[in-house]
Amino acid sequence: MLRYIVYFFLAFNFVLPFGWSQDNQLNLPTSREHYRIFDVDQAARQFLPQLLMQLDPESRQIVLQVVQQSSVQKLPDISKKQVREILDGVDWNKRQVLEQLVHRSHVLDMVPEKTRDLWLPIVHDALILFLGHLSEDRLFEHIWNLAQMPPELPRGERILKFSSKIPTLQKIGQILARNEFIPIDIKKSLQALENSIRTTTRDQLVSFITQDLGPERVAKYQLEFENEVLAEASVGAVMLGSGVLGRGKQRQAIVFKIIKPYAMEGLPEELEIIGRITQFFEEHQQFYGLGELALSEVFEDLKDALSDEIRVTEEQANFKRAYHYYARSRKVLIPEVYSFSTEQVTAMEFVQGEKIADAFLSEPKHRAKLARRLAEIMTVEPLFRGKGISIFHGDPHSGNVFHVRNDPKEFYRIGLLDWGLMGSIPRRQRARLVQLAIALQVKDIKRWRNHIWALIEGKMSESLEDQKKIYPIINNALKIRGEVNSFEVLGEVITELVKNGYKIRANVGLFIKSQITINGILKELDPDFDQDRYLKSRIRTMVLKEMPKRIVLLPVWNYHGYRSLLSNEDVKDYIFK
Repeated sequence: MLRYIVYFFLAFNFVLPFGWSQDNQLNLPTSREHYRIFDVDQAARQFLPQLLMQLDPESRQIVLQVVQQSSVQKLPDISKKQVREILDGVDWNKRQVLEQLVHRSHVLDMVPEKTRDLWLPIVHDALILFLGHLSEDRLFEHIWNLAQMPPELPRGERILKFSSKIPTLQKIGQILARNEFIPIDIKKSLQALENSIRTTTRDQLVSFITQDLGPERVAKYQLEFENEVLAEASVGAVMLGSGVLGRGKQRQAIVFKIIKPYAMEGLPEELEIIGRITQFFEEHQQFYGLGELALSEVFEDLKDALSDEIRVTEEQANFKRAYHYYARSRKVLIPEVYSFSTEQVTAMEFVQGEKIADAFLSEPKHRAKLARRLAEIMTVEPLFRGKGISIFHGDPHSGNVFHVRNDPKEFYRIGLLDWGLMGSIPRRQRARLVQLAIALQVKDIKRWRNHIWALIEGKMSESLEDQKKIYPIINNALKIRGEVNSFEVLGEVITELVKNGYKIRANVGLFIKSQITINGILKELDPDFDQDRYLKSRIRTMVLKEMPKRIVLLPVWNYHGYRSLLSNEDVKDYIFK
């Protein structure tokens, strides 16, 4: 009964019009004592008397009627509009409501136990700030929807409800969905955010597509739509349809990718809120014990990722570039984008497949082979593609990487979807990244000092004093032990460089982050797969193939024009160190 009363009041404790966005009502930062003594049920019990005192007799009777119901499923016939009208003018402590919302969603259970002391206060207050600055209509809708949840709903499902129709929270959940430190039941629920969200109906999407494309295009290509939404993620949704394209006049499957209307409307507000949160934590860095942790960089990366999601024409251009880039590879499938796409709807080739993490679930040998194929395409090829500039997928989470199922010639073919975030990296930068990887393997401090500037925007400083500032970062990187691979170490180095005021090359930083994400998928496909070991094996194979040319060019000891990007001097160091 108590739980039911609490859920009911989560829907009804809506502080009214005006004044909600005042920061002083949020009473932040939250004291450390809060996490030790706060009792969510006890706090909820204080709501009822405060509410009843402010209501007129008729409204009070309605509230009491709801409270006295014995079943969660048996609510009085009352609409959201009536609730707003009943509570119009009621003065509530906004912080109380948000505390109930955050704690009862179980979203704080996502914080790993071993980092709880640092991250729990940060996550808690960031959520209070975020929710507290949502518009009144969006927040009320959010609270109302959460109030409908049955008490027995598992915490993973509650967290999904908590993020519903809020792209920022969904994107964060999507990023964390494969994190090994998150409780497994929550991880499984979060993985639905990769492409299995359900917040938009089929009819809503079809109506939007038809209106945006216009009746002339719909008629010209004889477009038809399936009865269900194919997939839905944090910002976009996908409808499967068909049309008559080209000279053959044969009907073929077409995928329509749409930026969801509510995401287009809500994201600008959310991006502005993220800016406020960034400023708040910069002002209270000492309170949260952040030290030199560049939390603002985390929020800026999140803003960039969300902004990229709604740049439809840029994504279409990325798709086309990737399509031509991989055109000669039978190992990779990039969907073709059709010419009748618009600025809000992308029409493209249908890829028949499954999320790569779901492929061959009961066949570990096939999963191991698929892992090697993924490492070859996503790690080896971008690094060692020869001359010129190589491109790479900037957001390779499992929902964007598919195993193609209908190709009889390529059993392990991989489809790369959602090119909203794409990076490119020239040969010279790739060569220096390889040098850093070698330096890690052979513990070569001098090599690190020479090439660490590949990570930093601008030219290498000529000041010895500036160079020496980086030495402690290098020394710490070379001391890292355990099961941390080279890209994870480089990620740690980037974090330390940012803490010390250095600006990282955006494309290099993105590549390293993408490799860390890929490593998570590789481990999921094959727990025994070692990204470093595979990379070393492939480099060794390349060097062996280069031996005839290396012998001829032996006098040119430091020549780096080989595919492996290693000179004879590098090979010698690698062997003997």
